[in-house]
Amino acid sequence: MKIAIVQPLSAKSGVDLTESALKEGAQLVLLPEKWVKSLEELPIKEFQRLALKYTSYIIPGAVDDGVSIIAPIIDSRGNILAIAKKIHLFGKEKEKLLPGDKLIVFSYGGIKFSVIVCYDADFPEIARASFMRGTEIFLIPSKITSNGYDIWKEYLRVRALENRVSVVNANVYSPPFYPGKSFIVVPEKSGDIVVLKTIIELGDEEGYAIAEINPLSYFNLRISRMKEITSFEVEER
Repeated sequence: MKIAIVQPLSAKSGVDLTESALKEGAQLVLLPEKWVKSLEELPIKEFQRLALKYTSYIIPGAVDDGVSIIAPIIDSRGNILAIAKKIHLFGKEKEKLLPGDKLIVFSYGGIKFSVIVCYDADFPEIARASFMRGTEIFLIPSKITSNGYDIWKEYLRVRALENRVSVVNANVYSPPFYPGKSFIVVPEKSGDIVVLKTIIELGDEEGYAIAEINPLSYFNLRISRMKEITSFEVEER
């Protein structure tokens, strides 16, 4: 499946870049977290129009709706299929917003996806619960600062490695504090070990990129990892 990550600087460029990616054949488009300030500034109707026009899925990032941080999932008919909510709020978000309590997993084109919003990716339980439901690709919108980016990238790489799935990350580009640097990694076998291959990495710039991901290429890795997971007890002395 052809998946696009988009780094816009404005609501207008978000729509324009998304349409450019769709014209190039993207079947699913992911935008960052809080790339616009509020739900009112998110051009949701335009994204619904594009999803219908190009029969593609669009996750127009995650936004503050005044209650929670939400990530609408727009299907290929232009309808809102579901709304993922950020489960682990970060910093001052905890003072004014409510956390979500559900993880959304959906199927499209024979592939299972889940939307994991920014700080939720820091918690391995979220990714593992998604993996155990058959997720093959994690879609992760984020708003990570320049000084936190390196450790953020490590978190996402670990989530991909420990679950043998692809990670698609769209991060905010808004200089000088938010560097963009969105990326996509997929797991692959290298001799006796599993490594990650970076198939897209945007820079500190406005733009988009498209990558083709075939989960069948790492199907055996994912199934093998699932079989390795075992239950255990903790004994305290």
